[in-house]
Amino acid sequence: MKRINPFLLFDKYIDNNRLDQKIVQQCMKRIKIVEEAIKRVEKNTSLDYPDYFIEPALFLSSSEIEYGQFNIMYARTIPICTKQNQIRIMVQLSLPLVLYGLKGTIHAVVAHEFLHYLDLIKKFINLDINSDLIPQTGFEAGFIDTEKTMDYRMVFKKDRSLTRMLDSKFDHGLVDPKLDNKTKTFWIEKKLPTKRIVIGGNYTKLPFQAIANTPIENHLRNKIIEWA
Repeated sequence: MKRINPFLLFDKYIDNNRLDQKIVQQCMKRIKIVEEAIKRVEKNTSLDYPDYFIEPALFLSSSEIEYGQFNIMYARTIPICTKQNQIRIMVQLSLPLVLYGLKGTIHAVVAHEFLHYLDLIKKFINLDINSDLIPQTGFEAGFIDTEKTMDYRMVFKKDRSLTRMLDSKFDHGLVDPKLDNKTKTFWIEKKLPTKRIVIGGNYTKLPFQAIANTPIENHLRNKIIEWA
């Protein structure tokens, strides 16, 4: 399957004057950090990274219970049902993450989303279509996010530096106050593109037939069985 263009959404935002060329140029300079992170994951696992793209808008999740509060979502792993009735998994990285994240943070996020990807593939192998527990608060969402990953200590056991970064950066969600502050100052307060979603709306029910139709390479299958 042909790889997607990571910048496929940029033209839409540029044409609508919601994104200026200076920000785009900054992203093009820093995208090499993302590419390095992907190569690092692939080298350590001997597996291909799924398609990824940069989202020019920042997702802010909130719940009806936590009125007036929001959580910044820097990345998501998204399963999409294709016209062929198969599941295609893509990683969505927010533009503020690429612009303001330190190298270690970006590497940790890229690796963390790969763990979500592996967890989804494991569910496909097991034909596990049980509905996920839908969180009602950001606090609950952090716990569930951690549970829906493969064990990074097994997957990245060859790279102690990466496992240490994952251990320090993720505690029921990404913990990076410096990144949060920069994002709020240089993105949110400047009224750059944001999208608000309800926490419970960030969960997709996948059709059984599409899961059953999705091909899984033997090498990937064997690796997941080894790590599970």
